[in-house]
Amino acid sequence: MNDSHEHETEPPASGGQASSSPLISALSHLRASSRTSGAGDGSGQSFSASFAALLDWGDAQGFLKQESDFPFLTESPTAQGHEHQAWYDPKSNRWFKATYDNKFGLAWGRDGTATPIEYLERLRLQNVCFGDDVHLEALINCKGKLRVLTSQPNINGEPAPAELIKQWFEVLGFQRIEAGGSVAWYDEGTNLLIADAHEGNVIITEDSILVPIDLNITEPGEDMKREILLLIRGE
Repeated sequence: MNDSHEHETEPPASGGQASSSPLISALSHLRASSRTSGAGDGSGQSFSASFAALLDWGDAQGFLKQESDFPFLTESPTAQGHEHQAWYDPKSNRWFKATYDNKFGLAWGRDGTATPIEYLERLRLQNVCFGDDVHLEALINCKGKLRVLTSQPNINGEPAPAELIKQWFEVLGFQRIEAGGSVAWYDEGTNLLIADAHEGNVIITEDSILVPIDLNITEPGEDMKREILLLIRGE
């Protein structure tokens, strides 16, 4: 999908990290938990179950780290937004991003934080759909609260204009939907819902290639899909 809107017409079928990566391992553990629900279930019970399953995985894998293991976390971030603080590392040419305390990004269509499984699934889909290289680096204990640390490659370019992003999604066959003031794009064929596709999250390179860097991507379950189709039909 990371090509200009004039050339790319459909998302690739596969890609991303190897099945042995920490991201895939963590997701597999959360999915295997009978208590953990998927996209769209923002209930307190679902959040608590997903949170507990993530901690169980981190403890078993030795993936729970202390804030002191990452000194840059105490420094001023290079950039920050509603979901993350980010630090650029010139040696690796990668961005290291940490979620806020006990929060896992934003959920489309509802207030408050996404669940851990929604957040990790979003990262997986970023790799699969857009050929990104997002790594799950650590689960960090920050004064008794959890932060998720990830990294991804730096992309040289400028923020893509909103109209170009809109044209790109339309060429790819996505339909625009809006709920509660939030805009997203949905493709029924691939069952992909993509939100946060604003100028700050899509880079246009010198070669006029659009590269998404931080989209909110979901594969809706049946209930969410039904609601989306109703929105598209104006019902």
